[in-house]
Amino acid sequence: MLNLKKQIPNLLTLSNLLCGTFIIISAFQLEFLNAAYWAVAALIFDFLDGTAARLLNVSSSIGKELDSMADMVSFGVAPALVLFNYWSNELYETGSFVVYFPLLIAVFSGYRLAKFNVSEQNNDYFSGLPTPALALASFALPLAGEQFELANSWLNNPFFIMLFCIIGALLLVSNIKLFSIKIGSQNKKLNSIRVAMLFTCMLLIGWLHFLGAFLCLVVYLVFSLASQKLI
Repeated sequence: MLNLKKQIPNLLTLSNLLCGTFIIISAFQLEFLNAAYWAVAALIFDFLDGTAARLLNVSSSIGKELDSMADMVSFGVAPALVLFNYWSNELYETGSFVVYFPLLIAVFSGYRLAKFNVSEQNNDYFSGLPTPALALASFALPLAGEQFELANSWLNNPFFIMLFCIIGALLLVSNIKLFSIKIGSQNKKLNSIRVAMLFTCMLLIGWLHFLGAFLCLVVYLVFSLASQKLI
C-alpha cells in the first residue's frame, strides 16, 4: 500500500505536469491568457513539491525524475509551443520559417534539466538560466505583443525571434552563474541584491504589465551579471 505522506510531493509534481498540458492545449487554441494562468499554477506547484518534501522529510529517486519530467513539459515544451503557435498565427501570411525557432527552447531545456540532475547544486546560484525564468518570459511575450502596438512590431520581427530563441536556448546550457532568488541565504549582500531585483520587477509589472513581466528576464540577467563577484 502506498504511503500517502510520501506521495504528497509527487502529487504536487504531477499537478505541475498537468498544468503544463493545459498550457499546451491553450497554446493551440491561441488562448495565451489562459496559458499564462496555467503557467502561474505550474510554477506554484513546482515550488510546493520541493517545499512539501522538505517539510515532510520525504524524498525519493522517483520524485526527482518526476520533477524533471514535469518541468520539461511545463517549462520546456509548453513555452516552445506557446511561442510557436503565437508566431505561426502572427506571421501566417508570410510563411516564415522563423516560427520553428522556439523549438530550440524545448530541445535545450531537455539538455539543461538532464545536466541539472547530475550536477552538484548550490543554494546561492544556478549554472545557466533556469528553465522557469525563460519560460515565464515566453508566456508573457504574446500578451505583451497584444498589449502594446509598438511592442507587437518588434516582438514579431524575425530578427528578434531568432535572437530571443537562440540566446535563450544557449543561456539554458551555459555555465554563467545566475543567482537563485531564494532570499534566505547567508550571503546578506546577495540577499539585498535579490530584494532590489524583485522590487524592480514588481515596478515593471505594475507599470507595463505583461511587457514588464517579459522584461523581468532582462532585469534578472542584468542583476545576476552585475553580481558575479558575490555569487
